[in-house]
Amino acid sequence: MSENKIFTGKSILLVSPAFFGYEAAIKNKLIELGADVTYVDDRPSNNFFAKGIIRVYKKLLNDPISKYYAQVTSDIADREFDIFFLLNPEAMPLSFLEMCKSRWKNASFVMYMWDSIQNRKNTLDYVPYCDRVLTFDKGDAALYNFKFRPLFYLDLYSSIRQETALISYDLCFMGTIHSDRYSVVKSIKEWCDANELRCYLHLYMQNQTFYYVNKLTKKNGDPSTALVARFAFEEVSFTKRSAAEIVDVVRSSRAVLDIQHFKQTGLTMRTLETLGAGKKLITTNPDVREYDFYDRGRVIVIDRSNPAAALNLDFFQEDNRQVSDTVIDTYSIGSWLKEILTNQSNSAE
Repeated sequence: MSENKIFTGKSILLVSPAFFGYEAAIKNKLIELGADVTYVDDRPSNNFFAKGIIRVYKKLLNDPISKYYAQVTSDIADREFDIFFLLNPEAMPLSFLEMCKSRWKNASFVMYMWDSIQNRKNTLDYVPYCDRVLTFDKGDAALYNFKFRPLFYLDLYSSIRQETALISYDLCFMGTIHSDRYSVVKSIKEWCDANELRCYLHLYMQNQTFYYVNKLTKKNGDPSTALVARFAFEEVSFTKRSAAEIVDVVRSSRAVLDIQHFKQTGLTMRTLETLGAGKKLITTNPDVREYDFYDRGRVIVIDRSNPAAALNLDFFQEDNRQVSDTVIDTYSIGSWLKEILTNQSNSAE
């Protein structure tokens, strides 16, 4: 998509947790679009234990969080900002936002959530400080009067759509193992094996400690637990795939499997990356039927309690019916940033 430098002359403070490199991609795209960007990691630490405590009981880390944001305050004290862009914040203290609102009175404060409020209820504390709040979740948009805006795909995926690649896999799945994801993946893999389809699977967990804690404490059958099905050590990877590695796998795949968290209704990043790449999609999210790019010939919605029931070989064997570039471009990272930070929309609903 052709984009001008719509943020030329704008100074932006981006506060976001580190999340598989997407925060860096967002920063780099803003710079490409002309902005002067200062990035602040929402968390004082990204180790497994710190992230878990922040999510479950943030007060236990009040002291390190306060010290971290005191340093951030000092580092940005002499800067001027036009936009404060808050992405899925969870550790940031309200006192920091209060200080920023007082110090930069003319700045615009915008928050975007790529997680559901049900999983991040403390986020509601930030809402009164924001001029505009957007979310990827239609349910949250209606319930809390936020603006609905789906997520995005990176520019790398557009290049896949424009090329003809050698297909090595009929289906790929790459994701963190949580809730019932393993059970769904296992069922789909068994169906693919029975039908001689080639799969690429990368089941990721944060570290081995997390694996063994879940192995010892979680019970099967309860989707609120971190793991519904027990699985072998050799089935999981503790190494993240880089963005380039993920793009390469998608490029070499006919279809992509997406399994959203059972508490979420918003479309995942993987769904929109699949759209941007021009690939077929198999997803557990029935809400995808409400979007302008939905086509039964290129999207299958599966029931997570019986995942393989909706699958058929024709889906993998028939040519992919492509969506128009105009629709797909609506979900690009550039269009996403334009709508969120300038309130201009090409309509993604």
